[in-house]
Amino acid sequence: MGVLTAGVAHEINNPLNFISAGVFGIENYFKDNLNDHVKKVTPYLNAINEGIYRAANIVTSLNHYNHRDDLPHTICKIHDIINNCLIILNNQFKNRITIHKNYTNESAEIFGSDGKLHQAMLNIIGNAEQAIEDTGEITITTKIVAKYLEITIADNGCGISNDNMKRILDPFFSTKEPGKGTGLGLSITYNIILEHQGILEFESELGKGTNVIIKLPISKEEQS
Repeated sequence: MGVLTAGVAHEINNPLNFISAGVFGIENYFKDNLNDHVKKVTPYLNAINEGIYRAANIVTSLNHYNHRDDLPHTICKIHDIINNCLIILNNQFKNRITIHKNYTNESAEIFGSDGKLHQAMLNIIGNAEQAIEDTGEITITTKIVAKYLEITIADNGCGISNDNMKRILDPFFSTKEPGKGTGLGLSITYNIILEHQGILEFESELGKGTNVIIKLPISKEEQS
């Protein structure tokens, strides 16, 4: 997956550079030779630049997701990680799911693997999106509780039955239709949270939605 995301990010980035340079050249050409038309073409150039900006954000998010697992652990800004994951999943949310972000104003930094934390958050937010069949809401809340950063990802989707709740962390267990999931996402996520000395909890009611609560120890620098 890391090789794939790195390749996709690289392939997207190259044509983006050509487009950006082309827009810059067109803009200068109009200013030098067709100044009377600058106001007319500016909205179109702005629209292209906005598209470049959004695509560049996707590339940045993919590069964060692709951080190698064997790199030393560093200080990771959890809000930036969540925001990057939301950019990657934006196409699934569009015109269907409203995202609410209730972030703590306190510094939310985790000492760990940037790439693995991206993977964990992407899995959980992706599951929340898939639990909502039509339109709905996902609320992401962060707060500092003692020496932990508590992250709650809540959806108003289909929920999880009591029987399935007992098995959701089992490898290869999935409530999705055959071919639509490996059943490894939450198992991998659970191992990542444990590796970061954290806690993963679930609250769910069938037909009403699910809350996933992640508790991660804040960085030692923040504790001191």
